[in-house]
Amino acid sequence: MKTLGIVLVTFALVSCTGEVKEKLRKVKQNVSNVTTIADRAQEANADFEKLKDAKPLTNEQLKEWLPASLNGWERTSFGVGKTGYMNVASIEGGFTNEIVIKSDTGESETVRQKFSVSLVDGAGPSGSIMVAGLGMAAKMDMEEENENKHTMAITVNGIRAQQTFHKKRNETALQFVYGKRLGVIANGVKMNPEETWAMIEKLDLKKLTDTAE
Repeated sequence: MKTLGIVLVTFALVSCTGEVKEKLRKVKQNVSNVTTIADRAQEANADFEKLKDAKPLTNEQLKEWLPASLNGWERTSFGVGKTGYMNVASIEGGFTNEIVIKSDTGESETVRQKFSVSLVDGAGPSGSIMVAGLGMAAKMDMEEENENKHTMAITVNGIRAQQTFHKKRNETALQFVYGKRLGVIANGVKMNPEETWAMIEKLDLKKLTDTAE
């Protein structure tokens, strides 16, 4: 009985020690997260200060940049200047494609893919605030996953983004800031992350940042 008592006491002490260690780990993690948020906020504020006095892109410059087709996909929708009432330059476009795949029964099925992109120029007081918020979200070191979706911070081709993949629907959503100026939100329907990023690369965002004054 004495031996059993000693074992139980030892087990209890070890368990308590483990709980304390876990609590300390969580506290350290929380402190690290707070520090990261503060650092990201400082970076966002610095970017905001640079952008608020910049000259926004014009609608004509944005229209000239957006291609009529992308990687062979036809552009099926287009809009420019929808945020003009806030003195923010913006453009959006949608591109579609059809592919034939084999179903589980072996039959051929035509699937309609869609890639859409919305872009906001961070120049000016209002635009800089919008882009700063997007930038902070993309820079956070976070990841969460369940049976339906997987959201994570990721860096692809030098672009830091927040990526969400809806597993059952096979849809991808990306949001990021390019060149510390352009806020980008992209969605790929019936497209996995790799396919969606491939379309981002075809957009040639650098051409637009080079156009900006």
